[in-house]
Amino acid sequence: MTNNGDVLDFNARCERMPDELFAKYIAIRDKQYKMMSTMPELTTEVKRVFFESHRDVPKPNLDKIWAFMYPMLSRNEALTQFILDYGGAESDFFFPWVMSVATSPSEALELSYNAGRDLNGRWVTNIPEQDKINYFVLNLPTLAFNRERQLKVAELARANQSEFRADGSKIIDLGAGRMAWARHSEYTGFSFDPTVQEIIACDRDPNIQPDSLFAPKTLAQVGVTYKHGDIMMELQDTSCADASLVILQGVASYYPIGVFKEAIVKPVYRNLRKGGSFFFDLQLNHISYEWSVKVFGWPEMELPEKASDAIDVVQAMRTALWDEGMKFEATYMLDNYSSSPLSVMVLFKKI
Repeated sequence: MTNNGDVLDFNARCERMPDELFAKYIAIRDKQYKMMSTMPELTTEVKRVFFESHRDVPKPNLDKIWAFMYPMLSRNEALTQFILDYGGAESDFFFPWVMSVATSPSEALELSYNAGRDLNGRWVTNIPEQDKINYFVLNLPTLAFNRERQLKVAELARANQSEFRADGSKIIDLGAGRMAWARHSEYTGFSFDPTVQEIIACDRDPNIQPDSLFAPKTLAQVGVTYKHGDIMMELQDTSCADASLVILQGVASYYPIGVFKEAIVKPVYRNLRKGGSFFFDLQLNHISYEWSVKVFGWPEMELPEKASDAIDVVQAMRTALWDEGMKFEATYMLDNYSSSPLSVMVLFKKI
């Protein structure tokens, strides 16, 4: 079986979470006014289960985590009820994961590959199968889509490595996070070849420690330059010139389309060599996204309702760019996990 097959099998084991599951907790949140507190008996029960389930964990650790979680639970009955329904308080990893959503999104996304921090703060790369969080790992649409998107990026990087072998492949990974597409090679099938491929990555997340990403190998050994910085500023850096592939995962939806066109796409076009490609994705207003916003406090954005709406917006932008002499071919791809797509993945190729 190929490495790619391993990832597809990972998602094939998913139990597609029904819309009704998300709708239940959205309804709870919608009924709760902004200043209304959660029913005290619910938070009391979560606390009881949490402390009784983890008698082997030092109490100061539990106290610190509960001090973070309690204000969230006391204001959000939907999150509290979800924890009670799915055993979140019994997990060694669920509460630390909720904390990472607020403090380090790149760390939170590592849950896609069954990795996360436990109640003692230790990083675990293979969460035990019996932990209650595993239902979440396998089935949450956001995590399943992240695996599929990383697989697509790794496929593009491999193809780029081959296509530009003679002149050297140069990949720019913007908002790179922890570069799961390159790090989780056992799933994605990507292999570094610094003799023909240079990778420049950047991200603003201060919790990322670039030197440890590919340990025991160094960044130099895998041909990666990693910077902490802003995407727009990075695109102005001369090091991004003559790129053969630019990657922007999970970020485009945070920009108004006009800003995205002027501040991101135009500089990307100028940095790409002829025949080079630009990959990005636009989120859709899937019910699981609304659930993530209302239950976990994810950032709220104005998102297209349907894939066709997102494609129309991108096509209009591409036409405007074409009229300005910036010509891209476009390919549109939808994720395959959910009954309805969570995102539209876009590949622009510079003509």
